[in-house]
Amino acid sequence: MLKVYQKHIIAIILVFFLIAIRFFEKSYFDDGLIHFFQHDYLTESFPKLSIFKIIWTDSIRFWINTVISIMILSLYFNRSGLLKFLLIIFTIGYLISILVIFLSIENYQTGHYLLLFYSRRFLIQPLLLLLLVPALWYQEHFQKH
Repeated sequence: MLKVYQKHIIAIILVFFLIAIRFFEKSYFDDGLIHFFQHDYLTESFPKLSIFKIIWTDSIRFWINTVISIMILSLYFNRSGLLKFLLIIFTIGYLISILVIFLSIENYQTGHYLLLFYSRRFLIQPLLLLLLVPALWYQEHFQKH
């Protein structure tokens, strides 16, 4: 059993891994959309990009973030059935996001970027981690009482 300070140290290291993924996104996860959204995407026509490359790089990034997020959540909320629950939640989030991204790219119209931007953001950022920490804490806190 890990002591509390050991859990905190491991969690901090894992958060640094999440930060490193964001920091090196252009080097390892460049799918063309990074450049598109950093420039004049409001008036610019959508670039010719490989949907397969976009889905592949975003998927790899999502699953790396997912593994790290599950490790962080498992450090603090270690109970039976949690891993199965987390895998289901992350998989549902992934499938919905990939579908929305695919449809957004296939039907992109200049100026209509919000759906693509935010669904991709949901996929490549560890937002589920930020949502699940307070939810799991709340559930654990009120289960004891």
